Amino acid sequence: MKQMLKDFSNLLLVVLCDYVLGEAEHLLLGKPGHVALSNNTVSVDFQHFGGANGTLRNVSVLLLEASTNQTVTAKYLLTNQSQGTLEFECFYFREAGDYWFMMAPEAADNGTRVGHWEQSAFLKVEWPVFHIDLNKTSKAAEGTFQVGLFTHQPLCSFPADQPDILVDVIFTNSLPEARTSPGQPLEIRTSKRTELSQGQWLQFGCAPVGPEAYVTVVLKLFGRDSVITSTGPIDLAQKFGYKLVMAPELTCESGVEVMVLPPPCIFVQGVITVFKEAPRRPGERTIQLAENSLTLGERRTVFNCTLFDMGRNKYCFDFGVPSRSHFSAKERECMLIQRNIETWGLWQPWSQCSTTCGDGVRERRRVCLTSFPSRPGCPGMSSETSLCSLEECAAFQPSSASPLQPQGPGKSNNIVTVTGISLCLFIIVATVLITLWRKFGRAPKCSTPARHRGRCPRRTMPRAVRACSPTRRRSSRRCSATASPSSSSRR
Repeated sequence: MKQMLKDFSNLLLVVLCDYVLGEAEHLLLGKPGHVALSNNTVSVDFQHFGGANGTLRNVSVLLLEASTNQTVTAKYLLTNQSQGTLEFECFYFREAGDYWFMMAPEAADNGTRVGHWEQSAFLKVEWPVFHIDLNKTSKAAEGTFQVGLFTHQPLCSFPADQPDILVDVIFTNSLPEARTSPGQPLEIRTSKRTELSQGQWLQFGCAPVGPEAYVTVVLKLFGRDSVITSTGPIDLAQKFGYKLVMAPELTCESGVEVMVLPPPCIFVQGVITVFKEAPRRPGERTIQLAENSLTLGERRTVFNCTLFDMGRNKYCFDFGVPSRSHFSAKERECMLIQRNIETWGLWQPWSQCSTTCGDGVRERRRVCLTSFPSRPGCPGMSSETSLCSLEECAAFQPSSASPLQPQGPGKSNNIVTVTGISLCLFIIVATVLITLWRKFGRAPKCSTPARHRGRCPRRTMPRAVRACSPTRRRSSRRCSATASPSSSSRR
């Protein structure tokens, strides 16, 4: 507002001088301010008079950056053009800051062009307003989050050398005002370069900072230290909140599972408590039934069904972090729990297989735990069976002393085969024994003595043969008597 009043007063002064003197040299801006990177141009009104001969040559209007006094560009006036309007395009204003417009006459002998400060105009350039937002990513990309950059300002179309934006994300585990330890806080930085755009989402990976995480986002012009805008530190737990995940209604058989979904980049650590939601008198507090602690990184816990009353009742679960004084709106969830009086006990061990070899069947049972054993109402089956397979049965099995059971057709064929084999073995053994007995078991017979003129032949009867039949004993004696003289004659 002050700048506008100043420009208006300058314009009024020029008009008065022009009215009084009839002529004046000046530079006037169409607007006192401008937005960097926007698609708007800057209009400069000028009025200039030449020397004594009234000729205007090589007169220009310079655009300078005030902080460095560097010339950004220069626009030349037409010959003998004493007044008019010059347009400076949007791509000359890449950064926010202070700029000067100066009117410069012809170049001096050394070739430099010197502006006249009395013929100048000041321009204030500001950054466009960018809105920075954070968002969750999909469940499949857990461990990441998104940073959104949005502006309502139409941006300039640069003919060349399009400027880029640098997005810096800084993770910390505590707020500056909450730091009590003298050491340096944990701080992790990550950056990403992107094109200049009116709206876009960028995905960043999380940094492991612990159960508390704060994010600061800084937007810069790439290659320069100029900060366009920044936001933070943002408490991710306050931004997104925790969420308890459970079924809206269930029939409790063994336990109720509760899962905690944390905000992005935060490790779960806290306590889950369960309360019974029941009508209460004014001033009466709810009764806490139980609480389960979640260690760092743990997300699931189970509450036993014995905590809940019989029938259908409403229970609420709360999640809290002891180190925090505030929690998000998603910290409590309620559900309806149906607990029946009838419930199944544990399955008993499997029975032995129905066969000792080959395929068989085994079985196991469970008992319905109920207050009315006469009419149990547990849903489901009280027993179940499954196939079991042992080693294959052998082709031959020894007979046992137990009485023979009625055999099937297959077992009768096996008995016939075994009986035939046994009979053949018996016949073979008997034949061998008879043959051996015939060969070695009979006594030898005496041969009939030959009659040779009353003399007994020498080799008629060996000495070793002693068994003779009674009918032949006389011949033997005669043989003995006859043989005696010959024996003596030899001597």
